[in-house]
Amino acid sequence: MSGTTSRRPDVVLVVMDCARADVFATEVARARYTPFLRQLRSEVVEFTGAISPGSWTIPSHASLFTGLYPWDHRAHARAGTTLPAETETLANQLARAGYATASFSANGYVQPASGLTRGFEEVAWGGDREFFLRFLATASPSNPDLGGRQAAAFNRLPDSPPPSPLWNAVITALSRYTALWDGVNRVGVRLLGHAPADLPLVAPWIEPRMEAWLAGLAPDRPALTFVNLLEAHEPYLVDAGQPVSLGRWLSYLRDVQGEYVWVQGRWTPSPAEVARGRERYARSFQAIDERVRRLVELLRRTGRWENTLFVLTSDHGQAFLEHGTLYHRFRVDEEITRVPLWVHFPKGDRAGEVDDRWVSLIDVPRTAVELADPGAGFGDPGSRSLLRPDRADADRPVFSLTDGLMATEARHLPADRERLLNRLELAVYRGEGKCIADGSPEPPVFAVSSRDPAQPVGPRLEGPRAREIAELARTTYDRVRETIAHAPERPSVLRHLAGWGY
Repeated sequence: MSGTTSRRPDVVLVVMDCARADVFATEVARARYTPFLRQLRSEVVEFTGAISPGSWTIPSHASLFTGLYPWDHRAHARAGTTLPAETETLANQLARAGYATASFSANGYVQPASGLTRGFEEVAWGGDREFFLRFLATASPSNPDLGGRQAAAFNRLPDSPPPSPLWNAVITALSRYTALWDGVNRVGVRLLGHAPADLPLVAPWIEPRMEAWLAGLAPDRPALTFVNLLEAHEPYLVDAGQPVSLGRWLSYLRDVQGEYVWVQGRWTPSPAEVARGRERYARSFQAIDERVRRLVELLRRTGRWENTLFVLTSDHGQAFLEHGTLYHRFRVDEEITRVPLWVHFPKGDRAGEVDDRWVSLIDVPRTAVELADPGAGFGDPGSRSLLRPDRADADRPVFSLTDGLMATEARHLPADRERLLNRLELAVYRGEGKCIADGSPEPPVFAVSSRDPAQPVGPRLEGPRAREIAELARTTYDRVRETIAHAPERPSVLRHLAGWGY
């Protein structure tokens, strides 16, 4: 297919699930695992102050697709894991404007059961088969149903089928002792004669499926494509599946990576386990680098790259006990809220620039709509298009939310764990300050830099400016708390969460 600049721009959204901004920036700068991303950097605008509105998959993806904050689109833990049917999505809007739409996700949450694929005409998603049994090199998606009997069995809800002891044992071993899963994959890839380099990839059907879909479109028809890449999500392979000595593999054999046992307080990682976990996490970007290379080369091969709004970002970050929290979901610290955001604009506009304004994932759909369907409004009134480096909105606040545990989850936890994890927190970023509101009457404001995601939060700020940010945090928090307090808790929520190991 040959591209044409007279066609309205394509939109490609790529989420590197769990990629946190500071580690991503460091790895790209080092280029030890990311040679392609290092090259691609000169073709994009890098937004160093990008913030995710949510601390886990569903609320952050829902914000990316609706341009709304979680308390407005109501797809989060306490309100329900399904995007309400009446909520307008980017895919809906662009489909009405004549766009072909497709969603290819390695993360099983992005599927019809969650409402996150509404408006996409072509939809495919992965599950445990792609994530754990990578040596099978699956050529087609498994499309598991998150609302099915298998997911319900994890929670032992009243209406759940009896759990299979064997199935529970297998999943527990795979999730917690990933050296076992890693070993199965290393042996399997050799027995089946696959290339060892393909072992780290999750859902390798994504690129060929996307290429076949694009090939079936008329050359003059614009397309919206969403891709979720899951390599940076826990649990992690040993050295990201790369060749490893037996001794090194054995050193990982007793490591545990289970979030569930950490949440319950039955496992606290040792310093050595944390260090190995961080290294495995950093090493996962080697596979992500390869996936992004394949996607960009696919767009170039089909003649669409020059006229594409290509967005490379994440749904949230990943913590390794920096503030006492493991992985994600439960806090709004820098390791979780700050995400990479690279944007390739059509015709290479602004290529190589660094934009240090605070921006949010809710700005991405507004940007896409401004390009694809000029004149149409979309999303939160406070969202902004990223097309122009307009410093007039440099003082705009952006927000990130975590709403802790559901009541049914909290009942099964020891009191100390419940107090640690069942927190409603709202982070507000504005100017040079960050405030985390949690219901306290005087939430502190700390210095923070939008220019460098690797720079830690600084000292506490005082004065009129800090009081202004704290007041904004308090009033917004009160609104969020009131909204969430009246959100019905659905029985399906636990089933959906457990279906992906939460």
